[in-house]
Amino acid sequence: MAAPGRAADMKRRDLLIAATAVATGLSWADDGAALVRELQSRLTQPAWLHGEFEQVKEVPGFKKPLVSRGDFVVARSKGVLWRTRQPFASELRLTRDQVRASQSGVTSFQLDASREPALRTINALMFALLNGEMAGLAELFTLQAQLQPKTWQLSLTPRQPALQQFLQRIELEGDAFVRRLVILETSGDRSTIAFSNLRADAAPGAGEAGLFE
Repeated sequence: MAAPGRAADMKRRDLLIAATAVATGLSWADDGAALVRELQSRLTQPAWLHGEFEQVKEVPGFKKPLVSRGDFVVARSKGVLWRTRQPFASELRLTRDQVRASQSGVTSFQLDASREPALRTINALMFALLNGEMAGLAELFTLQAQLQPKTWQLSLTPRQPALQQFLQRIELEGDAFVRRLVILETSGDRSTIAFSNLRADAAPGAGEAGLFE
């Protein structure tokens, strides 16, 4: 069993990785102005975005990958709710200032951006992406992209030490939406997330208006 301090560090890292997954899995960036404009013209950035995900995480030393499934809600400028349904229910809620994990309505872990430099970086990235604020993103990542007539691929390599501590590279591919995301961690872990049933909405669904208040 891991020591309490190490367990807390591992939980913090997992939350930061999950936050990064949510943030980068829903938009894009590139440091070439012409390419940024081209990608922006292709991608849908609605006020509200709903969808489902399947995440396959490969961990060195384990033969079978860890598979989880669920759904998510993105409210532009407000936050992201990442809901895992299988193999067990949990929620990860991100706002500009905070990341909070919960199970059965009970908070299991919470990180405040004011105390976590890495989280501040991730939240800044997330809201820049969701709001189309492209300026400054090249300071966070070195980017390479390939464009096809209807699809694209994008590779992001972190520049910032806060991200380099746990991220090796992020790879994305999509069309009008991001369809697939691969997160390569410095630990050797590899997470592949496929997004499906994506729906762009102008307004929140039933009971969602106050999700991030």
